[in-house]
Amino acid sequence: MKHKLLLVGASTGGPSQIKEILSSITSLSCTIIIAQHMREEVLPFFIKDLQESLHIKALSTPLLINLEEPSVIICAETSVLQKVASGYEIVHDSSHQHYTPDINILFNSFANFSSDLDVDVLIMTGIGSDGVDGAKSLKAHGAKVFAQDEKSSPVFGMPRVAIESGIVDDVKSLDDIKEYFKGL
Repeated sequence: MKHKLLLVGASTGGPSQIKEILSSITSLSCTIIIAQHMREEVLPFFIKDLQESLHIKALSTPLLINLEEPSVIICAETSVLQKVASGYEIVHDSSHQHYTPDINILFNSFANFSSDLDVDVLIMTGIGSDGVDGAKSLKAHGAKVFAQDEKSSPVFGMPRVAIESGIVDDVKSLDDIKEYFKGL
């Protein structure tokens, strides 16, 4: 049986929307891994705020993932997935990053394990195109890819590029995303 995971990439405009989405969840049946562009010195405060305000377990990288115990994982830096004897771990790897954290690097690392994992991808608000190349890689390995719609995106760069690339299975409003998360 494949373990279900949701990978989320966000940038400008993302922190308040991520908090709103996660605050609406009362229970989880899968793990959610979030890469939110943010200066390294600010990320710990964002993570602490989420940990204190959520009704669900929120963790920070690096860590060993327990896929049997669903949680929300926030990437504190550019992170990659690795297989270890006891399962999987997310470790920091900022050797080739363009952003903090680099969403493409995170997403691409998950493509290596697509035979073991059932991955959905959500690209949210943000400038540029980070996450799109990694989402393409995951899509080629069977992942479903979602993008935030223009109306609910404070900045429609990353979702627009994902949509224009032809990899997006569905475009969702912020309310649709909240409903989707409630079903996880």
